[in-house]
Amino acid sequence: MELPYLKFYGLKEEPFSTVPSPRYLFLTDIHSTALEKTSYVAGAKKGLAAVFGDTGTGKSSLARLLHQKLLDNGFVSVLLTNPNYPTPNSLLRTIAQEFGTPRTHNSYKGMLDVFKAFLIDRAMEQGKTVVLIIDEAQTMGFAQLELLRQLINVETNQMKLLQVVLFAQEELRAKLAHARARNLRSRIVMASTLERLTHKEVADMVTFRWNVASGGQPHPFTPEALSALAELSDGIPRDATILADNTLLLGFYEGQPTIGADLVKAAAADRRKSLEGKGPTDA
Repeated sequence: MELPYLKFYGLKEEPFSTVPSPRYLFLTDIHSTALEKTSYVAGAKKGLAAVFGDTGTGKSSLARLLHQKLLDNGFVSVLLTNPNYPTPNSLLRTIAQEFGTPRTHNSYKGMLDVFKAFLIDRAMEQGKTVVLIIDEAQTMGFAQLELLRQLINVETNQMKLLQVVLFAQEELRAKLAHARARNLRSRIVMASTLERLTHKEVADMVTFRWNVASGGQPHPFTPEALSALAELSDGIPRDATILADNTLLLGFYEGQPTIGADLVKAAAADRRKSLEGKGPTDA
């Protein structure tokens, strides 16, 4: 279903969707550095990298961008977006299935042997770089994190056979500091932390996403509206895109070709009331 404001604002597609599409990922310097670090760790076969960040800071989009970049460069890459499995065995089976291992086994040890054989075949005999990217890694339990440590330990004297990149909310830091996960933490070669956007970065993000969606047409947000977007979203990219989308819809319904700060504030107030369970007559 086409959004009602697309034609009104001269758009070809939705500019502020929250779907984590790499096409719409605005790369700040910090995002670019995180992408370069994780690419380096994978390409140099160093073992383990991690990217931390609050909810809505672009981790999932960055994970998908990294995954596509690795595939484009001939790597064997798997992106696991839901690692919250009840047992290490179920997680291992899913990882093996995603990589397309030709065999399986009923026992956990047997499954480990099957996957190790797969890594030896792809990484050593075929010379491929095998990468496992895990999004929402903070949802994994200690037993599942220990599985990752075991998999990363599959190595030769020259290299790790499996490269792992974790994308996680800040809760993973506390888990890695625990005694049960410190051995995994010590194997992190490089780590990055995604931060909230500055006011200028929010404005640049709006321009970037609008250019992608419109084919290069100027966006309708005034400088004051962009400042309001940055302030009311507290620099969180996801919140800024949601607010921008709500503002466009409100602007369409009110017939406003130019988006000012008042529209942004009105859209923010309407969303806040809805989230708090207050209707127009309850305010």
